[in-house]
Amino acid sequence: MQRKARDGKIRKIEFAFYNERKIRDAVTEARAGGSRHDGAGGNPSHISKPTENAAIRLAVELPFVTLDNGRTVELPERWLAVIDAVRAWCASDAVRAGIFRRRYGGEGAVAVQRGMGISESTYRYTLSQIRDFAVMCAAQAQVVRVF
Repeated sequence: MQRKARDGKIRKIEFAFYNERKIRDAVTEARAGGSRHDGAGGNPSHISKPTENAAIRLAVELPFVTLDNGRTVELPERWLAVIDAVRAWCASDAVRAGIFRRRYGGEGAVAVQRGMGISESTYRYTLSQIRDFAVMCAAQAQVVRVF
């Protein structure tokens, strides 16, 4: 089991990393069917215009989705953009890419270090770089507050 970060911003970001698949599935489901637990509101004018309602529902950003475990993720599409940006940044370096893939794939710190043949200090330094970049992306996407 991974240790939890002390910083609340990092915990929110890591929650999004660990639950990426669930968030993507919930967004896809909300966009496809407009289920009851998505954030997209219904027709406020109560007039039946299915084409217009579908277009508006697809154009408006989802305010939240509810995951299978009952947790609510606010602004899920922004979180997915943050995850994609961090993953793209990590892909430019083999060590960062490996640590990102393994850490958020469920492996523990020692397993990642042994599997990649890196020292603990390299692991911690690279992980702090990944976290710092993720905080910058999340702040730019306005899903976390820096101060």
